[in-house]
Amino acid sequence: MSVEAFLTAAGPLASADVEPRYLSGARYGAGAATALLKPATVAQAAELLALASSHQVPLVLQGAHTGLVKAATPQGQVLMSTERLREVFELDPLDRTLRVSAGFKLSEVNQRLAEHGLQFPIDLSADPSIGGMLAHNTGGTRMLRYGDVRANTLGLEVALADGQLVRLGHGLAKDNSALALQQLFIGASGGLGLITEATLRLAPIPKQAAVALVAPASLEAVWPLYQRWMAEFGVLVSAFEGLSANALEAAIHVQGGASPFAAELPPYSLLLELSSELPAAQLNLRELLHTALEAAFESGEVVDAALDNDEGLWGLRHAVSEGLREQGAVIGFDISLPRRAVWAFREQATAWLAEHFAPAKVCDFGHLGDGGQHFNLVWPKSAAALSAEEGARLRAGIYALVMAHGGSFSAEHGLGPLLQSTYDAHTAEGVKALSAAVAGLLNPQGLLGQFRFG
Repeated sequence: MSVEAFLTAAGPLASADVEPRYLSGARYGAGAATALLKPATVAQAAELLALASSHQVPLVLQGAHTGLVKAATPQGQVLMSTERLREVFELDPLDRTLRVSAGFKLSEVNQRLAEHGLQFPIDLSADPSIGGMLAHNTGGTRMLRYGDVRANTLGLEVALADGQLVRLGHGLAKDNSALALQQLFIGASGGLGLITEATLRLAPIPKQAAVALVAPASLEAVWPLYQRWMAEFGVLVSAFEGLSANALEAAIHVQGGASPFAAELPPYSLLLELSSELPAAQLNLRELLHTALEAAFESGEVVDAALDNDEGLWGLRHAVSEGLREQGAVIGFDISLPRRAVWAFREQATAWLAEHFAPAKVCDFGHLGDGGQHFNLVWPKSAAALSAEEGARLRAGIYALVMAHGGSFSAEHGLGPLLQSTYDAHTAEGVKALSAAVAGLLNPQGLLGQFRFG
């Protein structure tokens, strides 16, 4: 391996001056890079991958660096940024598809699509690149209606570890003409190849929405409400979020506002959104939502609700993470569970923490309707800092409970070094062996990414 020779061959596309923004992770500290590569075209990216392969130089691939599992935070390797890969932006309004380069950010994509009444319907509080979203298979707050990135991707262009360019899929909704190899690269965290371009399925922008923050009478009332509202409203339900009192209180504090409820904060709240491409003159969602909540009040399943402030209620939901950071060190768990197991896991995990890590404050929230949970903890500033060993033991304990309830330790944040030991401990040997065989074929020298699948 000769990094110096590789950088010499890379020429002006490589720089030893790496700005801090490429090194500072979104949550868990900064990294270090030997050099930064910034290809501006797919041809340049492919050439750099081929050079890295021939010189046996490990690369870390990075989009907008908004991920939370350290997959794009280099630890001394050469870093390749995809932010300049912006050659393609081709909208097909009839098929409602978009061919787009990996370097475009989600906000820019949706800004351009808005004039056509369309969107890429993955709603996130961060602003990732398209390539990064694909690499981690992001979900977001409206996954319940639209699905995750995987469900909205019709084709990819990928540069393999040796620089070979392959186009996977024809960008069609119906296509069984070959193995769907593009699915291997979605959610692989850059460990199998560099996604350079995607063909995405688009959705119309809703013409109206109605939002309510609801206080259920008890946790036992949540799933009956969910089932009833899903049966009653069907595809009109675009979000069904859950917020614990600790999470909601943190959001209210950081926004400097008052409680949205008339009474004190309930132990748990639900954020329900209905949306439709039909205008209110044809289908009045606010009236439907008001009627449904009146029935829930009468049945005793709901004890309080805040309505008619859609932007403000979503603002609270998106302010949770910032509010938690103000209270101390955030220990995040991006998990998913069968709906039937959510409350049992929550109860057991809270009890386990109280016994073994008493200072930890449970501030859970997340995408309750699709089973996704941000089981986030705050380690208060007043408590002695956790050692690395203690932090690892805390994570191992929570993940063991997740797996015991039939859950997943990575719901929508992908795989990265932060989850390597958890993957190793909880992934079936047969799955690891098969995954290692695939990775060995596509990334034979193990030069791409920081996660090991075997």
